[in-house]
Amino acid sequence: MVEYALSHGIEDLSLRPVAGAIGTSARMLVYHFGSREKLLHAIVLALRRREDATIGDWWKRAGRAGTLSDFVRWYWRRLSAEEAKPAGRLIFEVYAMALRDPHRFPGVLEDPVDYWKGLARRSGDRSSEAEAGIRATLALAAVRGLFLDRIASGNRRRIRRAVERLARSLEETGS
Repeated sequence: MVEYALSHGIEDLSLRPVAGAIGTSARMLVYHFGSREKLLHAIVLALRRREDATIGDWWKRAGRAGTLSDFVRWYWRRLSAEEAKPAGRLIFEVYAMALRDPHRFPGVLEDPVDYWKGLARRSGDRSSEAEAGIRATLALAAVRGLFLDRIASGNRRRIRRAVERLARSLEETGS
């Protein structure tokens, strides 16, 4: 289902084509998930878990030496890979749907800042809660915007240079 959503999107996702793609029936999907809406939530949750596991693995390898700027560089290499484009399109599709109806995708709009605050803390950021929130907001907003620009413009060189400047600015502020 996740692979189907990555290649087809979810806004107009219909149960019959998904069922056909995974070798089951629409009725079985409804039986298992309860509704199309719950299937969408399961897809978003599966994507989030997949990404969390990959990020967690990076932090384990980086250990205590990992900084937020190191993470941004690594994460950008991951996001800028050609195979990441379908996930990027899907992420922004979910954001747009959540902006139109925040209750439809709980946490999609709110959770990322807390997640990035956790990344900052994991990197050893010992600033106040308010300052950690500001750093997390800036890093998330920059990466999110650069990712959207990457998908929209395809200008890898310019954006890679912007990511490097972001990483250096995080180093200058102690992240």
